[in-house]
Amino acid sequence: MKTLRNFNNPQLKGICTSLILCNILLWTINQILQLVGSHDTRLTDTSVKTTSEELRRKQDPQGSIIPDDLTFVDNRWKLSNLCKPYKTFSNDSKFPLIRYTSNAGSVKIFTHSLGDGISSIISRAGAFEVKTINRVLYELQKDKNINLIDIGTNVGQHCIAAALIGRDVIAMDAAESNIEHVCASANYLNLGSRITLIHNILSDSNGKRKFRYSASKSDYGSIHVDSDGIWEKMKKQYNTYFSLKTVEENSVTLDDLFLIPQIHKFKKVFIKIDVEGHEHRVLLGAKEFFKRLEVQGIVMEWAWHVKRQSSEIIKTLMAEWKFKPYKFFSNRKLTS
Repeated sequence: MKTLRNFNNPQLKGICTSLILCNILLWTINQILQLVGSHDTRLTDTSVKTTSEELRRKQDPQGSIIPDDLTFVDNRWKLSNLCKPYKTFSNDSKFPLIRYTSNAGSVKIFTHSLGDGISSIISRAGAFEVKTINRVLYELQKDKNINLIDIGTNVGQHCIAAALIGRDVIAMDAAESNIEHVCASANYLNLGSRITLIHNILSDSNGKRKFRYSASKSDYGSIHVDSDGIWEKMKKQYNTYFSLKTVEENSVTLDDLFLIPQIHKFKKVFIKIDVEGHEHRVLLGAKEFFKRLEVQGIVMEWAWHVKRQSSEIIKTLMAEWKFKPYKFFSNRKLTS
């Protein structure tokens, strides 16, 4: 038997006792894992059903590694073909090359044009929400075998940082432009072999979901899946920021990742979820995922779930999977 962490020590502080007051949560495991031979359902080298080696991108003739970029459409995985060599965007004003700095190092990445709020902050400050990025790096560095699942990657700050410290990453986003930008950065930095990109909405079922972009279509902050009443909450805060119309995007579940060959690298994972109030649906589609992989922790934004039924769904699932919520910005090492 193996104890991942023991939170019974009353000296441990930082637990989020009031979820109403917590903006960003770190859910960490409070569980003893018992391996029971043939009855164990955790990921092994032979237990994953893969669809095809065609889901791996071939290296280009110049030897440049472009990330595998996948999408789940019509109940099957295929290459999305959104990824292109970074030189494709060398003179594109929508792909400025901006200095990005975290505890993983200082490099240049492709951001959106500076009319995009997140990209503008990266340009001015070196990163957007750098404390969150650095805490994710801190969690990954506790064990060299922990890799990252980055759900709602935007321009890829978390996944680029994780790849820079030698971790493998599956990064997902519903916006085509975000996938294109992360791919260009990964190719430019020669990190393509460490990053797999997925262009889909992450949810609890396959099919089509309504997705809402900004009214300008050039700002990619807070774009979201329009479900479970989140639009009513969003429009009170953002007013005219969003488009009044939605578009349909294809959805996939975390459990569907067991059908891609790249999942073999992800036996032990840390998850970052930032999907603007759709986190509960992501978790509802991950029941096999949490059984079969060693999920070390999850960081998610909590503000959009306050006083919504989604908060109860998340708390119920987390309790079932033996996770507890902690305030995120504490670098004190937890006892193990």
